[in-house]
Amino acid sequence: MTIEKIKTGWMKLWEMLEGISPVHALRMALGLWLIYAVVISTIVAIQPERRSATLEYQWATEKWWDGEKSLYQKKNGYLYLPQFAMLYTPYEEWLPDRVGEPLWRLTCLSLLAGGIWAAVSRLAPEKRNTLFLIATVLVLPSSFSSARNGQVNMPMAGLFLLTAVALSRERWWLSALMLTITLVLKPIALAPILLCGALYPKLRLPMVTGLVVMFLAPFAHFNPSYAAGEYVNFVKNLTQAGAPKPGTWCDFAGMLGKFGLSLPSAVQLAVRALAGVFTLGLCWKALRSLDALRGALVVLLLSTVYLMLFNPRTETNSYVMLGAFVGVFGAYYGLIARRLTEAAGFVLLAAILGSESYGYPIFPWTNLWLKALATCVLAAWLTVKIWNGQRSAQTLLPPAAATG
Repeated sequence: MTIEKIKTGWMKLWEMLEGISPVHALRMALGLWLIYAVVISTIVAIQPERRSATLEYQWATEKWWDGEKSLYQKKNGYLYLPQFAMLYTPYEEWLPDRVGEPLWRLTCLSLLAGGIWAAVSRLAPEKRNTLFLIATVLVLPSSFSSARNGQVNMPMAGLFLLTAVALSRERWWLSALMLTITLVLKPIALAPILLCGALYPKLRLPMVTGLVVMFLAPFAHFNPSYAAGEYVNFVKNLTQAGAPKPGTWCDFAGMLGKFGLSLPSAVQLAVRALAGVFTLGLCWKALRSLDALRGALVVLLLSTVYLMLFNPRTETNSYVMLGAFVGVFGAYYGLIARRLTEAAGFVLLAAILGSESYGYPIFPWTNLWLKALATCVLAAWLTVKIWNGQRSAQTLLPPAAATG
């Protein structure tokens, strides 16, 4: 098959997608999410404790309301704030596992789908149904593992997209609420919170208010001294977890280690810090080159890229957070901007981000390095687009009239 035939087939595929009626596109997308939800819920209801990350959530929730034993007894076990045990209470304490566990998965799926819908609806309202369908297909590969295991990566992905939309609409209190929830879900969300706080001055008061309320919430426990002690235990546990065993995580250090280029801990720490400063500068420049919506989407995308590459405990299924943005961007570049080369890149990236779902031999061969490497390529592309000035930056999510 020649390159020209591939190009022709690729263009025909997008023309076919564009020809789907909005009603049919929406029905197909909702049908996919419904089938996905039914399959995952059924599997989990039959075997709620098999291959589940939520066992730690259940254990912590029980301990929290007992108010005696610490949530942080196991090193590298429960790595979340006490507030997450409170958040998970309805799924664990109020419902049997065969109901609560599937319901948690449905909550995660709903937030992911809702985030994608909100993003495509703001980007191109007239084409949102078809964009939603394409973005759904593209995000599925990276979501399978988190959906089955019930990990918090999936709802975080949706909340990051929802936050970007809220920021673009100057809904500061709503943005702060969603960012606060992401911190409850996973402490690494502190990085996007600090980034958004630095870039959006009007977000700071709502954000500080939300964080204060979140901080005080555990003291509603019947034993406030127990709650205070759990904060101390959380910090100790997180400090230990911040220096994980090398060669087991899917960040930049894990990628380099796979190629035999292990870095000393001090060098890794310096790289992570410099990357944070560089990400802040890149986001600052993007906001001055793009409109409010595209700027907010790029800020949250860059935040997610930073988390994937420079969080020392990035898991292979953490990349669903990036997969949500890849789905939206890929759908937009193909259907609206008609930049099929970029669309092909995002489709390829979407496939790579689902590599752990493909089994042997793909997953063992690609584990720890391929996702991180592909994310580095995405980061480089974004950097070139943004750093080359306003004219280049405006080709990020270009309007439908753009060609090339």
